[in-house]
Amino acid sequence: MKPRELIINSIEQTLVEPLSKLGFTFSKSTLTFKRKLKEFVQTISFQLNRHNEENTCAEFWTSYSVSSKEYSRWHKAEFGTGDTNDHLSTEMDWNIKGMTFPVIDNMQELHFQIIAESHRERVMSILKENVINVGIPYLNRLSDWENAAQDLVDKDWFHDKAADFFLIASNKEKARWALQQGLDYWDRNPKASFPESKDELHKRIVKYFS
Repeated sequence: MKPRELIINSIEQTLVEPLSKLGFTFSKSTLTFKRKLKEFVQTISFQLNRHNEENTCAEFWTSYSVSSKEYSRWHKAEFGTGDTNDHLSTEMDWNIKGMTFPVIDNMQELHFQIIAESHRERVMSILKENVINVGIPYLNRLSDWENAAQDLVDKDWFHDKAADFFLIASNKEKARWALQQGLDYWDRNPKASFPESKDELHKRIVKYFS
């Protein structure tokens, strides 16, 4: 069986039923589970190793993201353009606290390898526990404007977007704080990769706090 087909079959056997009960729908073409929760869309994505090979390797990992078209609508109303990334958060599984990964042949993995039938059930069981007990709670926590904003500030990036999220949540003081955190970041990192981000910080300070 080709690796993609093997992975899809394993996902269907292990995850479709429990996640369907939670409101997620599975797309074979994009290898994603999605559900809408109020104004947010939660997505669990499966990314396949491009070196997968029949009878040799069937490896994948997962990512978790939250998006909202409400952000595009808000951005257009406030700044005259809705042409903005509407993601609140996207994270690979290995960066999410509490995720566990299988040990195969005495080696700790940071992915899911199911080519060996002898390991397959255990690997998929670990994946299922990760998704239900860690991944979905992560998505639920980030499906909140203030939590998503705080997450960005904690990661020390996209402070302008964090301020936007606080403003959507009608928390103007925290928006001011997020912008100041962004300016402090630029003071510490004057050669940061995205100089236009500093302009976005100043644009918001002038618009909302001058």
